[in-house]
Amino acid sequence: MQSSQGFERLQVWIPIPALGHVNSYLFHGEDPSIIDPGMLSGRSILDLTRSLAKRGYKLPDIGRVVLTHFHVDHATGSAILGLEGAEIYAGWRDAWYLNREFKEYVEAAIVLFRQHGAPKSEVELMVKSHPGMRLGYAYEALRELGVKPLREGDHVRLGQWSLRVVETPGHSPGSIILVDDNERIAFVGDTILPGITPHVTLHDPDSDPLGDYLSSLRRIADMELRIAYPGHRDPIINPAERALELIRHHEERLQEILEVLKREGPLTAYEVAKRVRWRVRYSSWEEYPPAERFFALGETLAHLRRLEVEGLAERVMRMDAYYWRPAGV
Repeated sequence: MQSSQGFERLQVWIPIPALGHVNSYLFHGEDPSIIDPGMLSGRSILDLTRSLAKRGYKLPDIGRVVLTHFHVDHATGSAILGLEGAEIYAGWRDAWYLNREFKEYVEAAIVLFRQHGAPKSEVELMVKSHPGMRLGYAYEALRELGVKPLREGDHVRLGQWSLRVVETPGHSPGSIILVDDNERIAFVGDTILPGITPHVTLHDPDSDPLGDYLSSLRRIADMELRIAYPGHRDPIINPAERALELIRHHEERLQEILEVLKREGPLTAYEVAKRVRWRVRYSSWEEYPPAERFFALGETLAHLRRLEVEGLAERVMRMDAYYWRPAGV
């Protein structure tokens, strides 16, 4: 990516070994701007500061920050830029959480996990290991600063670019992508990633985040984008193809989970999660770090909820937990 385009990709270090870096996009001009400045950690901010300095900028020079979504590795570093005077923007659903108590979002997921069979001791470890809980002070700072909401069809000025906001919920409730229709490019955050399947978790028992995400992927597949600039790894040359690959992945996972229910159900979501063939290096559930279990259980719940919405599975309360079974059994 060349700076002659008016923007550059800065690969900012983050303390998440599986990812290594987040892609922050710097837009040049009289009012320099950034998409997704990264994570609030000492080394991350130092890395961002040094990258800006190489291009002749200091932190206070950044006038505008746009967050594709509210996850820690993309959003929390914006607290420093906000304190230096930058305006911070996010999709309106994510902005709603950021302008309130973000920890309530995580705590609601924890309540769900307990209702769906996760042992109390394990849930406690999940809470302690969740990066969103460890960086609660960063979200508190964002709440104090105030995050401005962006909605479908809004245009946001970043350097010489005017980018159209497209709402793509799923990876987070308020995920957005930023599109230039003339150049047919988009800054897509984690909505689509090369070689990685973005995480989708159930955050409310009546929500359908996987259904939202599949709809978002279909929108991207229909947009005829030339290049997508993601939140991690390298640019995606055929975004439509990648979106369709992700749709197929989730369709296969839905079928896998339904087969587990037909074969062994009724099961709690926690029991289902232990049976899913996750693409990880661990040989057993017991080897999973608590944070990985958090993501696996959230992902399982999102798929079970989608099966429920489709009329293929149902949940029943037994004792003090929900159990899942094929519909009509």
